[in-house]
Amino acid sequence: MSIGAPHRAAIEAFNAASATPHPVSHRSIRTAFLDQNVEVPLRLSETDIGVVLDRDGCDVFTVDVNNERPDEEALAIALLIVECVNAEAGFATEHLDA
Repeated sequence: MSIGAPHRAAIEAFNAASATPHPVSHRSIRTAFLDQNVEVPLRLSETDIGVVLDRDGCDVFTVDVNNERPDEEALAIALLIVECVNAEAGFATEHLDA
């Protein structure tokens, strides 16, 4: 699978920004996701194990699409990724529970 030029340019720009000695800002993370039409914070689907949704309820990705892991593992992996992305985007756990 090949990544198109606009997507590759966005990835390269993000990588260049994150390679600098200063931390990447919450705004940069949010903008990078928004550039891909993903509204943060991310959240877990309430109905499908391992499915991660954006703020608007659109699918972002699915952990273990081939069902090779137990549901508990897929859920834990999805939750870890969601928590990491949301933290880097400036969303604390207490904000997500509100």
